[in-house]
Amino acid sequence: MAQVVLENVYKSYSRQGTRRNAPVAVPVVSPVEETGLIAGTATAATTANVLRRINLRVQDGEFMVLVGPSGCGKSTLLRLIAGLEQLTGGNVWVGDALVNDLAPKQRDIAMVFQSYALYPHMTVYNNLAFGLRRTSRGVLAAGKGRAAWAGNLAVTVTRSLPKRLRYLSGQERAVDQRVRTVAQMLQIEPLLDRLPKQLSGGQKQRVALGRAMARNPQVFLMDEPLSNLDAKLRAETRAQIVKLQRQLGTTTIYVTHDQTEAMTMGDRIAVMNAGQIQQLATPLELYNRPANQFVAEFIGTPPMNFLTVKVESPLVLAHPQFYLSLPEAWATVLQQYSQQSLILGIRPEHLSLGEADAQHLPVQVELVEALGHETYLSTTMQQPTGSASTLDLPSSTLHSRIDPDQTVRVGESLWLSVQVDKVHLFEPETGRALRPI
Repeated sequence: MAQVVLENVYKSYSRQGTRRNAPVAVPVVSPVEETGLIAGTATAATTANVLRRINLRVQDGEFMVLVGPSGCGKSTLLRLIAGLEQLTGGNVWVGDALVNDLAPKQRDIAMVFQSYALYPHMTVYNNLAFGLRRTSRGVLAAGKGRAAWAGNLAVTVTRSLPKRLRYLSGQERAVDQRVRTVAQMLQIEPLLDRLPKQLSGGQKQRVALGRAMARNPQVFLMDEPLSNLDAKLRAETRAQIVKLQRQLGTTTIYVTHDQTEAMTMGDRIAVMNAGQIQQLATPLELYNRPANQFVAEFIGTPPMNFLTVKVESPLVLAHPQFYLSLPEAWATVLQQYSQQSLILGIRPEHLSLGEADAQHLPVQVELVEALGHETYLSTTMQQPTGSASTLDLPSSTLHSRIDPDQTVRVGESLWLSVQVDKVHLFEPETGRALRPI
């Protein structure tokens, strides 16, 4: 097992003048410009920067999750670690080895692709055993010379014969045991004699997952391996992956756009957007203390609500439809923002039904989603009476989560109470989160 360290990693692609997706060898050594390119270079106008200033240390045995919207660079970063893409700048370390110039097969890394990448002419059993057989053959050839070669030949020649006529070496028996153990964990034992074309999409994905697990490498790389599974099987396989990773203690980097997977699987989560890491933290820290507005909106279902407010005093936030009095801990932080606008963030679970009050939000119900154990409301802020508002709402829709025993109808007017000790504040220009003292 080994830690994985990324040092100032950049990745750029050429937009013109070279073949499509050809890597551009730009010596990126410092963030002189936001684009990641040194000022004055001739390539600055012809490159698309996919990853910029990626610094990440994945500890030995850690389960690290990369999460973010489509196109943010998650899969590209995974492919750089695996050696399937060429670095534009920076270093990648696996254990004590700098692997920038090593071929993928020399990195002792197993990767599960979003596409299945199974060998179509091999059965499920042979797909699972393929990597194990290549490794064991290398060990035998180095250790026993001609005898090992003869044993490997006998195994290969008799593999298609009935089981009672097959030759099984000690290594082949070990391979068989490992394959069947992994197949049992992933519930694919009945599929071992089938070809990939005889499998459903979810079954193919589990076989691809099992092929990586069987090898027991230094590092697992997983690129959305559960994307083709149904809801029940996705939950089961998610638990199985976490359980197996803890049993093996293998360093794992897992890519997903599903925040539920990220929050339930990762020891730590790196939230990515536009080719950069926005925040690296534990799941609960991301949820309770987001570094910026993007992280706050991305983590949580339904997403956090945002409203533009004005700081009337160190403890009072004013909005055309309501005002909030914040706890004393906010006083020092908000002194410098007096009479300025900020973004107020409120999670749906921190809104509840209340009475008509100046500190409560007047809304009208647009949609009711009753899930049995909880109910989600989609509402719109009611327009203020009197003079026109001088503040615009970033979004007219507010989401809230209420007790399932409370009956609410579409079109009904309500007042939502805010749990003031759970609010978040962000700077409008930078999106940076403010923290109470």
